[in-house]
Amino acid sequence: MNYKIVSLAERYDLFERQDKVCSEVWPEFMLHSPVADAYWMQFIEAFKDYQLLMMERDDILAVINTVPIHFDKSMHELPDGGWDWGVRNSIATHQKGIKPNLLMGVQIVVNKNHQGKGLSALAVKEMANLARKKEFNNLIIAVRPSDKHHYPLIQMENYIQWQNENYLPFDNWLRVHAKAGGEIIKPCPQSMTISGTISEWKAWTNMDFPGSGSFIIPGALNPVSIDLEKGQGLYIEPNVWICHKIVN
Repeated sequence: MNYKIVSLAERYDLFERQDKVCSEVWPEFMLHSPVADAYWMQFIEAFKDYQLLMMERDDILAVINTVPIHFDKSMHELPDGGWDWGVRNSIATHQKGIKPNLLMGVQIVVNKNHQGKGLSALAVKEMANLARKKEFNNLIIAVRPSDKHHYPLIQMENYIQWQNENYLPFDNWLRVHAKAGGEIIKPCPQSMTISGTISEWKAWTNMDFPGSGSFIIPGALNPVSIDLEKGQGLYIEPNVWICHKIVN
């Protein structure tokens, strides 16, 4: 497929269209992360050249968001906080003037009108190319396995062990990364935390919650904990740390 890569540093006028492409793909509740709400515009503004768009003429095929972070431990010591931790780290690193030594992928979103064309694999390569261009030796991503929502009761530690007939990861998104040379490091069980009132969860999911307990909702990787007495629902999403070694 013929496409070009542009950054928001070059085409900031595409920012709102980028966000629209993403919001049309994610489950509604995923758009209400308090960490994303607090830091999204901060890291977009600070790291415009780290935000890439795959374009075909004037059409956005896919969105690639990344942030530079600092982490001086082994990849196997990456924290359980996953996505939330990485976004906070990027802002703290930037504000303190610390030199980043690692690129973290924030998300890859393929336009809903262009899915099924192999763009996700190309986007992973472009993310790795950005890491190489920025002279990072490693690209890490708190990956949200694309098929895990079909198995919300399975622990992530077990899910990542599942394989297909070719001994590759069962999960399609994990498999894309494996084919691109990515190494599954470990789960990050508290990668993203989303809380809301019962009425908010009803609006986000189009579901009723007649009692307290754990509920399976569409698109969630884990059950959501509903507490009617407190009037709150809590979702803690597990992701999977994957590392791509960058060969310069």
